Amino acid sequence: MKEIKLKNPHYGIKHDLLKKDLPEIKKSKLLRLIRRRVPIFMDGYRYASYAVKKRWGLDIIFIESGHEQVKQLWIDDRLHDDAAKLWLDKIDSDKTFSKNLIKEFLGIIKLEKNIYNTLSKEKIINKDKIQKYILAHLDYWVKFFELAYLWFSIEKIQRNIDDQIKQSWNGKSEDLDFFLMSIYRPMQLPPTSVEQRELLKIVNLKDAEFDRVLQRHWKKYRHLSLHNIDDEYFNLEYYQKRIKALRESKKEYKKEQEQVKVADKEIEIANNLIKDAKLPKRLKDKISLVRWFMYIRTASIDYFMLVNAAYKPVFESLSDLFELPMDAVLHMTYKEILDSLKKGKLSISRSLILDRTKNGYAYLIAPHGSYLVTGKEVDELHSLVIPKEKAKKIKELKGQTAFHGKVSGIARVILDRRNAHELKKGEILVTTMTSPEFVPAMKKSAGIVTNEGGVLCHAAIMARELRKPAVIGTQIATDTIKTGQKITIDADNGVIHLGK
Repeated sequence: MKEIKLKNPHYGIKHDLLKKDLPEIKKSKLLRLIRRRVPIFMDGYRYASYAVKKRWGLDIIFIESGHEQVKQLWIDDRLHDDAAKLWLDKIDSDKTFSKNLIKEFLGIIKLEKNIYNTLSKEKIINKDKIQKYILAHLDYWVKFFELAYLWFSIEKIQRNIDDQIKQSWNGKSEDLDFFLMSIYRPMQLPPTSVEQRELLKIVNLKDAEFDRVLQRHWKKYRHLSLHNIDDEYFNLEYYQKRIKALRESKKEYKKEQEQVKVADKEIEIANNLIKDAKLPKRLKDKISLVRWFMYIRTASIDYFMLVNAAYKPVFESLSDLFELPMDAVLHMTYKEILDSLKKGKLSISRSLILDRTKNGYAYLIAPHGSYLVTGKEVDELHSLVIPKEKAKKIKELKGQTAFHGKVSGIARVILDRRNAHELKKGEILVTTMTSPEFVPAMKKSAGIVTNEGGVLCHAAIMARELRKPAVIGTQIATDTIKTGQKITIDADNGVIHLGK
């Protein structure tokens, strides 16, 4: 475990370093996101931003702010432009770069498994062990996001590869269209996809064998709900309900079986198309890089949730030690936690921690410094950094097609993944981005619309697997569309029409 020098962000916005950052922030191209957030993860991003600067020479501008747990986030999208250019240059100049990058990412997944295997065997967690594990968590976070900060550049890299394929193509244009539409399938199935296939096999089991296999399935995959350490595990009832729905509808069961077969066949088709294509080997290697990223981005997040499962007992111990609710401990920074462990008592006021937890915060990561504020300064920092947007009357939204088709229906806007169960059968799911908790809702939905993502994201992969019309990457769908509104997805043209 490498030693990380710990330093707290600046508290408050009246700091000289902020004056250096503001001109650069004003020039930034801020991409807006929405997530349920806690400061300790943002603090981890801050340390990772130092690693990104040191390794890749890229600056990070990243802010989250809000008074609710589901917060607005902005990241400078120039980072993804710059990262795409940087990685493309390295791919072209170094034959081993792609393979080494994939190897490093797969090493992160291996590390995530090792963390879980190590901590899950821990019986007693005392103060010294907590300190060791908190440092190890930060070390893991930095290793992960030193790469993952940049991985959204892969969509831009993919578009560059598409241009190169078009220039090298000698066959018919319709064959080119089919090739480009078919080759981007994950190199292998991530845990969330494997889980769906394994659940289908349980449906027809009976009695004691059914109970035994379902228990094993639940224990293996229940962590897939843990985006934050204080999230609750999927309970056994969650899986029982999914199986009950499949048992009650043979049509739905056969439909899911067919969807899985088609999705698996598409991976085989992609493999054969790339193998048989008359394209330069270096270009095929680039396609493979994108396909590996499709697997890695989903799989590493699935295993990230396994790390959260491993760290639940550590943060429960901190909660007992500091006499704070666990979500309040997650509203501390790494240094605040480690200093408090060293002193044997809280190193900052309890009221400040509880104020962050209850009333929200703003956390800015910038090239010259980082800032964590609470109270009225949340809105002050927000207004200082985020430009005001003029209200517009919008009749249609544009995005990328994830899976073709056209469907009309009633929209259901869901910002918090924990509320995904609210979607009713036949409604159109509108959200920021999808995750494993959304899969049951995606199955019930008539179609899918997201703010974020490209053709390689979780929503796109699942839309293709479920054969649901989907338009992704609209940026403002959750701001523009209201629950109960009638909308039409024209995924063939990447458009959502609002109203009748």
